[in-house]
Amino acid sequence: KRPTHRPAGSNARWGVLARAAACARAAADHGGKDAFVRYSGSAPSSTPPKNFLEAGQIDGGFFQGTAMLAGAIAASALVPFEAQLTMLTKTVEAFRYAGLSRDAISDDVLLTDYLRKNALAAQNVLIASPTFYFLFSWITGQSVAVCCARAITGTMRIVPFMGFFYGAFAILAPFATQYYMKQGGTTYEESASTANMALMLGGFVFIEAIVELRGCGVLFTQMTISSFLVFVPALIGRLAAGVLTQQAKVGTESVPVVPEEWEHSEETWKREAFKTAKALCIDVDFFTTAAGTGVFQHVLNAVTFVLLTRGNKTTIFDIGKFLLLGVNNTLASGAVQAVRTLVMRTFFGLAWNMASSQPWETPVFNAAVKGH
Repeated sequence: KRPTHRPAGSNARWGVLARAAACARAAADHGGKDAFVRYSGSAPSSTPPKNFLEAGQIDGGFFQGTAMLAGAIAASALVPFEAQLTMLTKTVEAFRYAGLSRDAISDDVLLTDYLRKNALAAQNVLIASPTFYFLFSWITGQSVAVCCARAITGTMRIVPFMGFFYGAFAILAPFATQYYMKQGGTTYEESASTANMALMLGGFVFIEAIVELRGCGVLFTQMTISSFLVFVPALIGRLAAGVLTQQAKVGTESVPVVPEEWEHSEETWKREAFKTAKALCIDVDFFTTAAGTGVFQHVLNAVTFVLLTRGNKTTIFDIGKFLLLGVNNTLASGAVQAVRTLVMRTFFGLAWNMASSQPWETPVFNAAVKGH
């Protein structure tokens, strides 16, 4: 057999060509449709879970959150109205005993702007959260059944953290507002806005980070310092456009983004557009919450997905790679991932904005306000 002669220094090139040909044959063997699915990022790159319980993230956190939420609902239904009113009145007295001045914040304002508003804000987040966790699972390639399961398990898993988040906010925000009123001589509205931002940046952002990561199924043992260095700044940007916007919106009427005169316009399409915007609460706050948080959410999704797949081995390089190349390490996958994130924020923003725009009945708080 005659020996094959290759030019000197060509072995490396032949090796590269051989590997490329092997990859091409493998792609052809799997078929065009499957190749496109992998290429565009429609399927997750992580190892499949062993069973549906594992895929749906039905774990101890889910059962703990479910028990807490069930207990809260049962308490609100079974505890007599007068007993609830008495507890609320005692709570106001506790604020006064702790040093909150009526000259700075009256009883009515304390009940309405802090206790009631944060209780409803927590409720509204839980109402909208299934949309968030369903869509996060969907954009990372999970089946519809798994997406539905994670929508529920993710929401239940954040119950204790949301309770602590909004409960602590309701307690600390009045004192922070009073502090800024006395120190800066500013109005109540200006001081309340400054206090909210200071509290959010002063520690609550880390609680929110844990809320989101745990809701998506990330374990505490999977979280790393490097991931928080990316996650927290992005979360701050999203919080400014999301949580603070929706927290301030609680109980206010939604004003459609389309002109008011369209409601009685002679043109049918304008009347229908106004009716749709009114029904779906499509207002300025909706666009602030949805579009304004899209970029930040893309970064947050990258950190979350990489932590889920690589755990505590995650590096900043891994996160940057996901932002550019998506779940399947291609530019097409990265582009698809960005578009899906925008869709995710749009639908979640719609659900959250609608919940915040509802005129929820709070008879205990109403009675407490009248009593003061």
